[in-house]
Amino acid sequence: MSDEFEELEQIPWAALAANSPSPRNRYLAAAAVVVILAAATAWIATRSDGGAVSIAAPAVRSIPIASDAPAAIPPPSTAPVYSEADLMLIDTGDETLLAIMQAEWLVRDLLTVDGDPLIDGRIVRLLPGVSRSDTPAYVEWARAFAVESVEPGRYRVEVIYRTLTGTEEGYVRQQPGALAVELAIDVGGSASLVGEPEPVPLPSLSNPAG
Repeated sequence: MSDEFEELEQIPWAALAANSPSPRNRYLAAAAVVVILAAATAWIATRSDGGAVSIAAPAVRSIPIASDAPAAIPPPSTAPVYSEADLMLIDTGDETLLAIMQAEWLVRDLLTVDGDPLIDGRIVRLLPGVSRSDTPAYVEWARAFAVESVEPGRYRVEVIYRTLTGTEEGYVRQQPGALAVELAIDVGGSASLVGEPEPVPLPSLSNPAG
């Protein structure tokens, strides 16, 4: 066995471990550097903009404010005013049919002269100012060919007709004529005559091939 003495140098590991920096301290130092860099960057940006910092103003929504000023009142209308209940009851199709029926009936009675007291009394009651011929006459046919709604509840019906006039030789068929009858229809279905019937032009019929 050798007599040489080998001296081994001992390293103080505990002292080295005590002098090494703590990981927590390293993290805190890194975070402080980041904060300092961010503050410096913000300061430089502020100085480059002249020191003014702009803040976007929030959008403001306008809210309508009630006014004490009186509202404008529309001018009164001359057209008939119907209540909500009346409007629910009105059927313009029924009103049109009723106006057509009354107009055709009136034309038949107006142009019929046969001494019937019922017809004569009705015409005198509806048209007291109308004078009729004493010559006997009958209406062969009467048909409405145009209906116009003048305003709500008021209609103008144009009726074409042909009469047979009595002569010594018998009844003679006359040329057709046409009358316009204006009627008012209320919500209850009652009709009233508006003015006297007036003559209107006849509807024409042509043959394009002729």
